[in-house]
Amino acid sequence: MGNFPPARGVRLVDAALIAYGRAFEHPCKIRLIRFLIRLLAAGRVQVRHAPGAVIAVDPADYIGWAVFRTGYYEPATLDLALRIMATEPGLFVDVGANFGWYTCAVASIAGATVISIEPDCENCAFLRANIALNGFRNVVVFSGAVGPSPAVLPMSRRSSANSGTVAVLGPDELASAQDRHWVAATALDILLARLVRPAARLVLMKIDVEGFEPQALAGLDFNGPFRPKNILLECDRALSIPRWGSRDKLATFFADRGYELLDVFGRPLAGEGALPEENVWARDRM
Repeated sequence: MGNFPPARGVRLVDAALIAYGRAFEHPCKIRLIRFLIRLLAAGRVQVRHAPGAVIAVDPADYIGWAVFRTGYYEPATLDLALRIMATEPGLFVDVGANFGWYTCAVASIAGATVISIEPDCENCAFLRANIALNGFRNVVVFSGAVGPSPAVLPMSRRSSANSGTVAVLGPDELASAQDRHWVAATALDILLARLVRPAARLVLMKIDVEGFEPQALAGLDFNGPFRPKNILLECDRALSIPRWGSRDKLATFFADRGYELLDVFGRPLAGEGALPEENVWARDRM
């Protein structure tokens, strides 16, 4: 787990629901919990989140359920992000921010500035609500996608029960997608040049865009003013790695740009085995 306590309920009703959710198991428990959450908390439970932000989660969602039941989601990766940003408070760019799990945690660090990028309109509404819940003034939200160049991209949520599965559709997926919608996209360099004035290096960029990571990074000039010092990147074996071609090609991409590739515990990658939390850490060596 991370070097922070598990997320805990903010209001009395949140604390009671979480205590019941994390207690003993019994038949129909999940169905009863979700009924009680809809009845007593309007479908969303507020938790106090590391290192002190408040965030509302939907336990009917895959990520929200993990937070509700365990108090954590990607604790090692989040802990790494918080340590990086606490050591050098500065600019954090959250590409694929979802409802703000990372955004709100980092935004609570004094001196940090956050740019949150989220293409899904439903996720973005919850992201903005969580930012407002904390009264953050150091977060800028871009409701759109990033790619190699300005474009309009087809997107879909692959699983209705998992807000983290919003993805750019490939040509072979267009005809079969059930909830296809189109989203405006721009290159990271163009977006950052508009939002970051004067230009400044990114202390950390987190990217979780369901296999679209190579295209998102193609819009960033690694020799330009926004070169990240650290990148946390989703590295899912079933989805992300095929888009890179192999883990070796992923490592070569970053090595060619002056980065070393580590797991989220700071260990060099070895072999093709499973990665902790299916994320990797690219650390600038220059």
